Amino acid sequence: MRKIVLLILCLCILSCKSAYTRIGDKDANYIPYYLKVNEADSLYLVKNYQESYKILDSVFKRYEPINTQMYYEVHTYMNLKVILNKKITKKETKNWIVNYGITLSSLKNDSILKLYYSKKGKLNFDYPKLREKFMSSLQLDLREEIVKMIEQDQLYRKKNYQANIDKQEEIDAKNAKRYIEIFNQYGYPSARVIGDFSIDKRIINEDIILLHTNNEERVNYFLPKILEYIKKGEAKPFTYANMYDQYNLYNGGEQYYGSYTNKVDIPITELNRRRRTIGLPNYGYEKWRFKKMFPDEEY
Repeated sequence: MRKIVLLILCLCILSCKSAYTRIGDKDANYIPYYLKVNEADSLYLVKNYQESYKILDSVFKRYEPINTQMYYEVHTYMNLKVILNKKITKKETKNWIVNYGITLSSLKNDSILKLYYSKKGKLNFDYPKLREKFMSSLQLDLREEIVKMIEQDQLYRKKNYQANIDKQEEIDAKNAKRYIEIFNQYGYPSARVIGDFSIDKRIINEDIILLHTNNEERVNYFLPKILEYIKKGEAKPFTYANMYDQYNLYNGGEQYYGSYTNKVDIPITELNRRRRTIGLPNYGYEKWRFKKMFPDEEY
């Protein structure tokens, strides 16, 4: 009888472990993750903290969190823990620092997090060692290389583009070839791979290079590859939508996802259906979100 119970427990453990989806898993599908993060984000912004926490807590039990640029759902989850007076263990804090690059400055100065971490003993751990572990997980040489590639991408676009179009196209072809090599070696060069703003106070928009790939490469390689990376939790849905919509517009078609310009001739219900298939929020959400966060600023 005891052996049967142990066998059942082992099967349950293995079953639970296999159900947990990790970033980059071959059979992963992070599209439901993105949709849930979008929902939790909207609830957080209207101060429905309990429901927002419930969604993130549930989705993080199923998926390894990403901490997506723009939404930063791990940071939101941390804030919610503080707001709702949820238990935060030292192990959790260390995990956030090592795996998501949460900085000591955030813990000390964030308007919400400091309510918890300013308490005596809450920062009683070796932060430099944890930060070093995070930094060592990044490809910082690749970060610098991509910065230089972006500079080259903009070399003639900033001025005298028409007079130097052949030179710029040569640069674009070189960048595209190198990106294929990067994909093969590192996967998608997201913030998880090359780091974010906290590394050196630079915002690196790696997507810009993808918007200057030629039609053949984009259709046959980059678009299918980016969609694959979205499902694995490595690339942002907006990256794919932007590339796809730009391609359609530049080739005499219409936007499919409504991501590239404000002029959309598709019924909103259909547009939102399309957007959900790749994990995007409803059309207009980005503008609504910006106005919620920065009511006095122009979008």
